[in-house]
Amino acid sequence: MRNLRQQFAFRIKSRLPRHARAFSLYDALVTLTVVSTVTTVAVPSFQQLISSQRMSGAVNSLVTALHLTRSETIKRGERAVLCPSADGRACSDNSVGGTVWERGYLLFIDRNGNREFDADEMAVRMFGATAGLHIRSSAHRDHVTYQPNGMASGSNLTFTFCDKHGQGAPRAVIVSNSGRPRTSTRNASGGAISCPTAS
Repeated sequence: MRNLRQQFAFRIKSRLPRHARAFSLYDALVTLTVVSTVTTVAVPSFQQLISSQRMSGAVNSLVTALHLTRSETIKRGERAVLCPSADGRACSDNSVGGTVWERGYLLFIDRNGNREFDADEMAVRMFGATAGLHIRSSAHRDHVTYQPNGMASGSNLTFTFCDKHGQGAPRAVIVSNSGRPRTSTRNASGGAISCPTAS
């Protein structure tokens, strides 16, 4: 009999009323505080990660384009040019503060040596625009020309990569007269990379 009473009492205790199982206002406030704290810490870190990945992707894309340009000129025995181009039909001109490359760039075989993409010349590849970054080359350096020997004589320049919202550290791709690109967190002189104003 006692066993039966104990089992009955246990069943009653285990079936708590509905209001006793709900969250209290205190529980809800604690949960919201924890969630907001985690969000405050995690969101900026996530944005930094996205910015860093975009920067790395853009740097790697340009380095790949430079290697491909050098490879094509050696393979074909003709001059190859990499220049900024938004439409794949013409090279873009210099602008204030350096040449703009984030709108895209074009690799073509420059048969007449005028560093312009003419109607009878062959486009090898068009590289698309890069969102969220400023990509600039040194002043008055609006193309990279590779000679059939693989050298980029007279085309030494520095490309700078900066986040448009000022997030993350800027990067540089430095091209020497030998035509080999190298990446850096400093400019060619070893100083800090100068970026356009964040927008």
